[in-house]
Amino acid sequence: MSFLQTPDGTRLRYTDTGEGVKTVVLVHGWKGSRRLWEPAVYGLADEFRVVAFDNRGMGESDRPTGAYDIDVLAADLGFVLERLGVEDATLVGWSMGCSISLQYLEGTRDRVARLVLINGPVKLEAVADFPFGLAPGRLDGYFEELTRNWPRADLEFAHEALRDPDDLFADIYYRVALQSELIDSIRIARAQARVDHRRLLAELDLPVLGIVGRHDPYYDEGLAEYIGASAPDGRHLIFEESAHAVHYDETRRFCRVISDFSRGLL
Repeated sequence: MSFLQTPDGTRLRYTDTGEGVKTVVLVHGWKGSRRLWEPAVYGLADEFRVVAFDNRGMGESDRPTGAYDIDVLAADLGFVLERLGVEDATLVGWSMGCSISLQYLEGTRDRVARLVLINGPVKLEAVADFPFGLAPGRLDGYFEELTRNWPRADLEFAHEALRDPDDLFADIYYRVALQSELIDSIRIARAQARVDHRRLLAELDLPVLGIVGRHDPYYDEGLAEYIGASAPDGRHLIFEESAHAVHYDETRRFCRVISDFSRGLL
């Protein structure tokens, strides 16, 4: 197995494959792992070097004791980029991976040339001047349901992520979700709710692409439009046949879009 060990001793499971000169870095979402990217990794690896890893507390990475937050996960991302010598990357965040990627860019942009944000927040919860997050109270309601109805709630979460809830990928998604401990999952989601990247998005000096699946259960097309309009060099796309897992529901289109965007054709 391939692991990188962070300065605090946490081992991060990772994949580094492909022969391309340009690099695509894939950052998964809440209760996910690099395994959920596999069809996209395969689709991109002929053209790009592709890096994906399991966030700490998720997948096959270590689960250190004590609370950690989005800053820690962003630092892990920075560590992976530095340790693997990644430069001029197209950084692709999905769901919570958007928050992690944006938090990393709060500190430095040296290793990232382009940013893709997929079905993930700029601010997790909606407020009066930002209606594109989760409705007020929805997060607490979900936590209550998760703790009362675990692990079935994780199974339902997996089915909601897909355009076809009966697809076998939902079973993989569910099994991956179970690798994250319940208490840590809730802690990190609460930490995510405390970050607000609207100001950062408006200041980013690199191309940004916002993507939302038409059938996503958490975010609508307004979020993608907001990202495209707010970033100085922004654009957006809607994936018409996708729910939350755009890269799986429409893998071929996803890989083509990432390729075009990485080469400056989008």
